[in-house]
Amino acid sequence: MSQRPRVDAVIVSYNVRALLLECIASLVAARKAGEVNRIVIVDNASSDGSAAAAQAADPRVEVVEAANRGYGAGANIGIGMTDAEYALVLNPDTVVPAGAVATLVAWLDAHPRHAVAGPRLRRPDGSVQPSRRRFPRPWTPIFESSVVEEWWPGNPVAARYHLSDVPDDREQDVDWVVGAAMLVRRAAIAQAGGFDESFRMYAEEVEWCWRFRCHGWRTGFVPAAEIVHHEGARAAQDLPRRLAEFDASRVQLIGRLYGA
Repeated sequence: MSQRPRVDAVIVSYNVRALLLECIASLVAARKAGEVNRIVIVDNASSDGSAAAAQAADPRVEVVEAANRGYGAGANIGIGMTDAEYALVLNPDTVVPAGAVATLVAWLDAHPRHAVAGPRLRRPDGSVQPSRRRFPRPWTPIFESSVVEEWWPGNPVAARYHLSDVPDDREQDVDWVVGAAMLVRRAAIAQAGGFDESFRMYAEEVEWCWRFRCHGWRTGFVPAAEIVHHEGARAAQDLPRRLAEFDASRVQLIGRLYGA
């Protein structure tokens, strides 16, 4: 009997063809190295030829062309198509260096009560993109990623949310990790469910980690694993819409966590 694959990769993509191909190339290399088994691309109705380009990039890449119902809905389609012990959920604007997936797998293997392992994210210039957080409090959206934070950088509410009091160069439990790259345990998904599809874009990974926590699972930050992230590549195409969706999702999240 063949051994069950350890990791399947799921990427949800929308109109970032060049970056998607770079991501696929890194995953194909990871597959050749035995770190990844299946590579599933869920294309959310792109108009730039992403789906065809992804299929042409490698014949073993599985491409699903879906209606654009949001990131979480697309990710759920891909997760539902796979059955590996771990699901590597990625944004299409990521690049996965050799060894990163293996490091995350080894960490989750050693921490059986953790549902999620998140890597350290680096921008293409090598700088660190902060990617670990505490759960927001009801008033956090007023002080973080807002006009207030522009006027009062480093205010204590935003600092707490960003874990500014804890160094980011060591393994640690966190409340949630940025959804650009998450290795997620299949058993935890089976218990807590997939992404909440009512979050169209933004905050869906926060709610997911919250739900994992409610089911007794934990989330870990693993800086020994590093993944490159071209932060905000898709959102930059339509900034006003991005801001509207970002704020709407944060309001929805606070309602979900703390009530209306």
